[in-house]
Amino acid sequence: MKPIAIYILGIMFVSLLLIGLNSQIKIPQGASEMQIYASHRPDIDSLEYIDEMSNFNIYHYSEQIVGIKDKSLDNTLGVAYVYPKDSQSAKDIIDKLNAKVCFEQQLEDGISYYGFIRGLDKSVDIQNKEINVQIVSNKDNIIVGFPLIMGSY
Repeated sequence: MKPIAIYILGIMFVSLLLIGLNSQIKIPQGASEMQIYASHRPDIDSLEYIDEMSNFNIYHYSEQIVGIKDKSLDNTLGVAYVYPKDSQSAKDIIDKLNAKVCFEQQLEDGISYYGFIRGLDKSVDIQNKEINVQIVSNKDNIIVGFPLIMGSY
């Protein structure tokens, strides 16, 4: 009987150890993609493709649940979520995030909102305002970036 109990305890210990080393990110409901902006590839499963930039890369993920091994993500510059335009409006997302819009910028095929959300740790200073969220509504998508969207939109 003792060997079986030791075996079961061993399996539980290994399972708990593995769970502690690997957590998951759930892409928000309605979002079709998550983008991570980083100087080095994050230790995250199910990478779809990479946009190589000069100072950082954009890593694209489209699975609804993404396994993440490196919980700190120290080299991460930001993250963005892409929503199809028909799933919700930019105003809906602003309301859900309880974001304070600091200013807007008209784009050729849409609008960009720059705002602030309490409780987020990464921010940038634009026009003497602390900005930690950018929401772009273009002809096809709504892109929500923290603190900013990096790359094309």
